[in-house]
Amino acid sequence: MSATSGQPSPDYLRRIREFQIQVRQRPRTNTVVVPARAPFSGRDAVVMERLRRLSGSLAQSLEQSLRDLNDPTRLSYIGPAGELREVMRAAIQQLAPDEEIRKQPWYKGISAPNGKSTNPSQAERARYAAQVRGGNPDQVKELDGIVEGSIGRISRDTYTVSSKSFHSGAAQEQVRKLTGWIFAILDEVLPE
Repeated sequence: MSATSGQPSPDYLRRIREFQIQVRQRPRTNTVVVPARAPFSGRDAVVMERLRRLSGSLAQSLEQSLRDLNDPTRLSYIGPAGELREVMRAAIQQLAPDEEIRKQPWYKGISAPNGKSTNPSQAERARYAAQVRGGNPDQVKELDGIVEGSIGRISRDTYTVSSKSFHSGAAQEQVRKLTGWIFAILDEVLPE
């Protein structure tokens, strides 16, 4: 305010206008927004509801990874990728008990680190869960490999790429694609 006229000074009004413009402008990023507690596609909404019925905490983990994926200030996307993989792994493990998988004629298992026992592989768990639900076990096996390969690539890129802008854009895109694969696997294994 001007001391003599009681009116705001031109400099004060200019600074207010600049502030308003900055506040009203959307962040300039190349990010693709993945929904988190926002409208999902029809299939993804159904998958999310089925996951929520299986485990509320897994559904929350999935939503958290989607939120993290949408955070334009993230420097790394290893966390959301790992959380997506953990949601998939935990959901499949709940749906495919070891003792039931061991009864299957196709069971081979993998040796435990101590070498004393054989445990079902993640692919066998996914195959069993899809089989019980009536889904396509071969399709789940292929998707599981894609997910593991994507997570490995995201981790390798994080260690090898030094440019933050390239890394975060590329990694974010990889994790965004990974969410589609995770939803596809969950769609095959989760009970209706």
